[in-house]
Amino acid sequence: MKRLAPYLSREDARGKLTGLMNTGTWEEFNYMETAAGQTRGNHYHAQTLEVFFILDGEIDMVIHQRNGEVINERLVAGDIVLIEIGETHTFHCVTNTRWINVLSRRFDQDNPDLHFNS
Repeated sequence: MKRLAPYLSREDARGKLTGLMNTGTWEEFNYMETAAGQTRGNHYHAQTLEVFFILDGEIDMVIHQRNGEVINERLVAGDIVLIEIGETHTFHCVTNTRWINVLSRRFDQDNPDLHFNS
């Protein structure tokens, strides 16, 4: 898991432009809304990188890295995180949350790259 910082920020009389990410190859973009108290994830991907951009809300994120390390972090509006291949990621929504999810590989309903630890 890596926290990403915007690569660009400009502001003038017209408003503000924030460059979120300018690296990687991405095939799927998703907008999500999740109610407070709900959990998403609790899986890992064997072939897919995943980015989350938090628009609104607060999320308690738990990452189990391949080396056994466990990372617990609070995500808030404006945070951007990259989930690496093989990292089990679980998101506990503390508040109602709006977020963007980006995948390096298109999700295949017939052969999903979703894996669960036993």
